[in-house]
Amino acid sequence: MEILVRVPGSCGELVQGWAEGEPFLGTCPIDKYTTVEVSSDFSGQYGLGKKSQMALSLTLSRLGKTEFPYGIRLTSELSQGKGMASSSADIAAVVVAVMEAFCQTWSAQLIMEIATSIEPTDGVFCQGIALMNHITGYVMTCYKNVPALNVAIFDIGGMVDTCEFHAQRKTKKEMYSSEAMSRMLADFRAAMDAQDEVAVSRVATQSAFFNQDNLYKKELAALWELGKEAGALGVNVAHSGTVIGLWWPCQADKKEIIQWAEQSARYLSLKFMGVAQLQAGGVEVRRT
Repeated sequence: MEILVRVPGSCGELVQGWAEGEPFLGTCPIDKYTTVEVSSDFSGQYGLGKKSQMALSLTLSRLGKTEFPYGIRLTSELSQGKGMASSSADIAAVVVAVMEAFCQTWSAQLIMEIATSIEPTDGVFCQGIALMNHITGYVMTCYKNVPALNVAIFDIGGMVDTCEFHAQRKTKKEMYSSEAMSRMLADFRAAMDAQDEVAVSRVATQSAFFNQDNLYKKELAALWELGKEAGALGVNVAHSGTVIGLWWPCQADKKEIIQWAEQSARYLSLKFMGVAQLQAGGVEVRRT
């Protein structure tokens, strides 16, 4: 028996804030993944961090089991502590892999319940792009269609502890609760309903600069100015991480974007992490 489970990570969030009495987050899944392999051909656990191990234990507990009888291995293309939803992707992939190993049905709601019991979560495992309360796990809307956008990903350096960050953030609700934030949420919903790449990028840019009062990125303004001059549609950030994304239409020449991004990263002393494509979130399972 062999089971492969794959869950995408993210480049930060398309939008995040506080409106209508609760926090909200618009997921930003990209084509970089966490993969979990379960097999009867090897034993032991490989690549599972603390949160992944918690997900394994919690899933086994749901099933009334105490031990996992197969080998399990986690590999990831996602950097940790950067705001790329690495923990959310890891947790989701482990939950599904364990459920599949025991031939049990699972749902995004089950993943969400286990994930939010561990930490505030990013719903990259939801189908499409999710607008959600990342603290409680309540999903307001899932947009099945995804705007055709590519993103050049930059890292400002350092790491952010998600749990610690959100614990501090709870004291700053007034920073997020405003008429402007409510309008931004409404604009995001309208842009996603219309599948308007330019409007989605514009809202992401607004959200990125709103977040400067909460988690300042000194390179953001300069990078966005360079990006606008080069034809980028917008900029987004990891609201509780260190990555910045510059957004381009899919028809833009990828080689030219990479060349420009490498030069800009050197100029601003950033790390260029490559170009990715915005895609639908969700969980992929393959059994052999």
